[in-house]
Amino acid sequence: MKNFTKKLAEVKQQTMEKMGKTESHADNDATKEQKEKLRVIKTEYAQIYSVGKLYAQETEKSTQQGSQFADALAQFGTGFVSNEQVSEALKNVGVQLKSVEQARQSCNVNSVQSLINPVGKFQDTEIKKARDSKHKQDQIRIRYDTALEKLQEAKKKNDANSLKVKGLENECNEIKVEYDTVTAEFTQTMDNLNQEMNRQLVEELREYTLQQLAFYKQAAALWEETSDLLSSFQA
Repeated sequence: MKNFTKKLAEVKQQTMEKMGKTESHADNDATKEQKEKLRVIKTEYAQIYSVGKLYAQETEKSTQQGSQFADALAQFGTGFVSNEQVSEALKNVGVQLKSVEQARQSCNVNSVQSLINPVGKFQDTEIKKARDSKHKQDQIRIRYDTALEKLQEAKKKNDANSLKVKGLENECNEIKVEYDTVTAEFTQTMDNLNQEMNRQLVEELREYTLQQLAFYKQAAALWEETSDLLSSFQA
């Protein structure tokens, strides 16, 4: 019965927190800030991953449509245009556009592998590890907060040296040992998360940028070649 009462008090504490009617007295500002930072990181990573996947999917569709457009231009320039120069221009632009879209597709695949997939993996590993650590800390923290609340109420109704108050103080001290341990573990996990996140993001963004740069240089060279060719034509 005693354990059931304790559990009920912990559930009440958790419910009141979710409703915003109370907050933790056990966590200090630094721990609360770490938890909020984890919430933001989780949210932002999920956004980057979901939008990034959608962007890659739309890019793939765009390259397919671009290739179809290139085929249409080249096809029109084969046998259906009487002016030989116009025919050659259509075929040349079609061929170059096809090459550009193939390069774009390769860039898109490499970009997914260099940035989007690693972001998803980071969610499943490092962020999950931090969330698991927070969950473990929260379980002990709620017990500690509940015990502190009971102690505070007991002090209002009983002498500070009464057996009831002393018993609750001992209970709080025992839980605090566990609380300090899991809080230190959570703090260390968050430090590791931040270091690994910063390291990986710089590497991933560098690789992503190189992929984009290589594509646009290749595309520019292809279009410059076509532009030079078209400049020599007389319409």
